[in-house]
Amino acid sequence: MKIFPFTQNDYDGLYAFMRPLWLETYGEILPTAQIELLLDKYFSKDGLAHYRALGYEYYKLTENGETVGVLVFVERTTDVYMDKLYLRANARGKGYPAQAFDFMLQRGKPITLNVNQKNTRAMRCYEKNGFTFLSQEEIPLGNGMVNRDFVLQKRKEQ
Repeated sequence: MKIFPFTQNDYDGLYAFMRPLWLETYGEILPTAQIELLLDKYFSKDGLAHYRALGYEYYKLTENGETVGVLVFVERTTDVYMDKLYLRANARGKGYPAQAFDFMLQRGKPITLNVNQKNTRAMRCYEKNGFTFLSQEEIPLGNGMVNRDFVLQKRKEQ
């Protein structure tokens, strides 16, 4: 697996890449309206412009020249906040998340992330890779929708 910064073509195709992954990941645990709201918030043209202006960095994870995943994070004063890590089904079980975590840890700061409390597949991956529980959050989205997340952190192993 290789990690490359996004090109303009990657940004242009991100919504189409992410939509099936989000429907697969969250289809059983979130209402469809909430999934659609979050897809628009994070992956629409305006959403991407907003997060890029805030300093979020976008990377594609590739296997044999094909994009198989997306990594999005922002470096903050005390940590690296991992906003997104999604892999297509054919790229799972190959240790790619560990490589993405190592890539972020090169910044010399711990990685912090939010994960939906019902996303058991992601929780298993994070626990396997040394993340520890910090807290839980409820993030109101409007129209009665709420993200219920755990906040996890991974420090560089000494």
